Amino acid sequence: MKHLFVLLTFLGSLSLFAQPKLDTLAYQTFQNERFPIVNFETLGKEVDSASVIQYLSMEEKIQALSTVWHEAKFNFANFDLIPHVQWDSLYRAYLPKVIATEHIMETYTVLMQFNQHLRDGHTRILPPLYHFKKQKLNFVPIHFKQIEGKTVVYKVNSKDPVYSNITIGMVLEHIDGMPVQEYIHKQITPTLHFSTAQDSIGRIYHHELLRGAENTVVALDFKTPRGKLIRETFTRQPYDWNVRKSVAFKILPGNVGHLTIDSFANEDTFTEFKKHFPDILNTSALIIDVRHNGGGNGHWGHEIIGYLTKDPFYPSMTLMNTYHPSERAWGGQAIQSKKTIYDWKPYHTETYKKPVVVLISELTYSAAEDFSSAFKMAQRGVLIGTATGGSTGQPLGYHLPGGGVGFVCTKRDAMYDGTEFVGLGIQPDVEVKLTLEGLQNGKDEVLDAALKYVKQQKNKS
Repeated sequence: MKHLFVLLTFLGSLSLFAQPKLDTLAYQTFQNERFPIVNFETLGKEVDSASVIQYLSMEEKIQALSTVWHEAKFNFANFDLIPHVQWDSLYRAYLPKVIATEHIMETYTVLMQFNQHLRDGHTRILPPLYHFKKQKLNFVPIHFKQIEGKTVVYKVNSKDPVYSNITIGMVLEHIDGMPVQEYIHKQITPTLHFSTAQDSIGRIYHHELLRGAENTVVALDFKTPRGKLIRETFTRQPYDWNVRKSVAFKILPGNVGHLTIDSFANEDTFTEFKKHFPDILNTSALIIDVRHNGGGNGHWGHEIIGYLTKDPFYPSMTLMNTYHPSERAWGGQAIQSKKTIYDWKPYHTETYKKPVVVLISELTYSAAEDFSSAFKMAQRGVLIGTATGGSTGQPLGYHLPGGGVGFVCTKRDAMYDGTEFVGLGIQPDVEVKLTLEGLQNGKDEVLDAALKYVKQQKNKS
């Protein structure tokens, strides 16, 4: 009996030292939980003003800058386009700057200035929603173009009588008594994120020029086409996003269809396109206008091209990086890039076979550039206008102290044949620029050039 007790005690002691099995699924789950995903659905929720954070501690400021630094260091896809940027050195240089800030908006201003060095339109910093809405997300609904070195009214996006004195072609001279270029230099460019020169121009004049704090009054000095100087004052308000239709269609002289697509944000774009397609089929030529399309999901653009050709066509080439720390330890390649290319096979029963033109500009961006790239590779028609913004890819969102959000571009795209357009823009086949004289005389010279082109194509057939 004594021997049996000793044996059982020995076996029991062995069980105490039994080693666990590696649960690979649990291990992977644990690792993924270390990298949380930003829930974009919660970003738009209102914040109770009583719980708004006004100041960050020194530790939180350092954490915020460090987060922007390391998210870019390991995830940014385009460091090769900015070889002069020494990211680690910049991080050290910005540490005292961020520590010296007081109010949370000062802190986020420094974060935006740090991020700006990456020169990428998909890589940006957004302040906490409450502060962003109060200080940055308020507009006067007048959009401008830089034409011949002047700041020219291009569109008034409101039917409110308060804007009735503002007409297309007016030249803006001063904002709050300050010359426009000086105002841009002081108020906009220090925190602007952009990819190319034309991207910065598009952002400044179309999106940023009249932004400011909620309910603030801005005084604008204009010169009319007749040379008269006038001053108008407006109050900045939150933008009503419902006034913008993503798809519009009309018939131009010569039975030419003019399809304007201002967004590829969701399936609604494709649904609206399909509603117009029976009318498009009856036209003698089609002009697709994506000059103000800021992007969305490239899938919907490819669906539309699938109605313009029966032949397979090629979306962008994609490069995605994977980091392998063990390879780095072994002296191998820590970063391994995976190239993805594929063809899109149209499946729609009806196909539009008449001449097609796509209009592009510096505001043609992201998924709209993917659309333009695929259209060009499909050899279905020509691109007319000016170079696109030069930024596409997949932004990764991450949280920052105090409730802000950062984004970093994680995917590199090029045309299927390898032609680069990130940091450059997609070049038009026929370059046409707006002129001040043309705009003031009510002309759209880019659209006119497209009409001339399709007329020539019809005469050839």
